[in-house]
Amino acid sequence: MLKIMPNPVAGGNAAVNADGADPSRHNVDLPFRKTFYPAGHALEVSSDSADVLITAAKLWQRYPALSGAQLLRLRITDSGSHPDSARQRLPPCGESHLFSIVHGEHDFALADLSTGFAFASLSRETLADRGRFSYYFLEPLVYAMLGARHFVFIHASCISRDGRAILLCGDSGSGKTCLAYACARLGWDYVCGDALHVVRGDDNRTVIGRPYEIRFRESARRLFPELSRFRPAVRPNGKTDLEIDTAELGIPIALRSSARHIVFIERADLTLLEKYSTEQAMQAFEKTICYGSDQTRMEQRETLSRFTELPVWRLDYSGPDQAERALNLLLDDL
Repeated sequence: MLKIMPNPVAGGNAAVNADGADPSRHNVDLPFRKTFYPAGHALEVSSDSADVLITAAKLWQRYPALSGAQLLRLRITDSGSHPDSARQRLPPCGESHLFSIVHGEHDFALADLSTGFAFASLSRETLADRGRFSYYFLEPLVYAMLGARHFVFIHASCISRDGRAILLCGDSGSGKTCLAYACARLGWDYVCGDALHVVRGDDNRTVIGRPYEIRFRESARRLFPELSRFRPAVRPNGKTDLEIDTAELGIPIALRSSARHIVFIERADLTLLEKYSTEQAMQAFEKTICYGSDQTRMEQRETLSRFTELPVWRLDYSGPDQAERALNLLLDDL
């Protein structure tokens, strides 16, 4: 159960204008505070809105502490205003150690990636719409800070067996999540469906996933009849998906594993496993390096360069069962 604790240090002693105004909102009382561990790293969230902690808890309250690294801090205030009628859902922007999200005068956020601190001032409607708040503000802010400090993100699904992981990479629609789920139904550990954290500077090529939820396209119900009991929902980006807690599916999961193979998958009429270009893999992975200082980006590229020293494969597959047998062979040959 989420316990929302008052913040004993909220407020502060910053000076205010002569008329009592506090334009930076530094003195706003933030009575709600809790520490979460997204990807195993400590994050303190402080706010004057209970909705913020409820949303954060849904995302991260099951993640255990995996690191003693410096605490990240996120401060979110309710602007008390209505959102701008002309607001635009612009993508995040970044320059060096600065990262910003601006949707309008009453919906904006800024992060200092070098110090691990971010703040946001959001309209009451945005905070109450937990899906939109999470998708456009909470997750981008937190994962941008985590990436700058600790990780390289890879757009991939991941499965693991006996602590040895295989990355499933490919274009949108190639079936990464469905294949990961099919393998989990056969006893593999499900690590993540579409976003994987590669730990920087780790000789064991450790990866950390997001194993507590899985997201399918609505069409996955034709392949897996047991998904028919779940109702699809329209996400903030306009796509209709199934978002399911993996506990409801009864599949084994793993939060952390050690990568052994990288596999680029493609649907085909037959199943064929063959070597794939390391250079092409590197080009695909580098696309996620978007934010942070020159030093951060250099460290991320160095990590990817070492990571792609793993065996890289291309798997054409006609069905999930045939693909799972081919993936099994990869680990059996170690």
